[in-house]
Amino acid sequence: MPDILGSIFSYLDQVFNPIIALDPNPKNPLLTIFLIAFLLSIFTNLAQKYLMDHEKLDNMKKKSSEFQKKMSAVRKSGDDKAMSKMQAEQQEFMKAQSEMMMMSFKPMLVTIVPFGLFLWWIRTSSLAHVYVSLPTFPYWLVLTPLWHSIGIYGGSPDPTVVFSFIGYYLPNAVGWLGWYMLCSFALSQVVRKLVGLKSAF
Repeated sequence: MPDILGSIFSYLDQVFNPIIALDPNPKNPLLTIFLIAFLLSIFTNLAQKYLMDHEKLDNMKKKSSEFQKKMSAVRKSGDDKAMSKMQAEQQEFMKAQSEMMMMSFKPMLVTIVPFGLFLWWIRTSSLAHVYVSLPTFPYWLVLTPLWHSIGIYGGSPDPTVVFSFIGYYLPNAVGWLGWYMLCSFALSQVVRKLVGLKSAF
């Protein structure tokens, strides 16, 4: 396994090290992390587009919503016969719910391994030392101190090594993972439109 990981990481080094060298600030390549977030977002959204039957999923969601409304109305009415009928229909409802869940899991099953390997590689690369010092308001708005409080578990106080997984040593700073998450969040709706998916909101 280590040899396989080594080969994968070596390949990613060969691909991305020249890109890092072209970054406007190679010592703190924020643009490269932004690019990686963009590529991974395209990958995950394309998986969602082609591995899910969106028309079928929408229909199932509508039926689920209608069933829940009917069930709520029957419960309020206190009609025992109607309740027995709804309980019989509930079996079909549960099957539909299970199918919806399995359909939603498909893209995750396909993307989780390459996604995890990519983020693991970043931790072993020069990108692991990326940091960005946020303005005070966004720093607090995205609850950065909370993530720091659960992420710090040791590390050097050297300000050039600004992460101990999620930790920080610069004022209002986030490391590579925080910057990656901010980029992914900012790009998500744009990428969904690019690949032809509905907004998640």
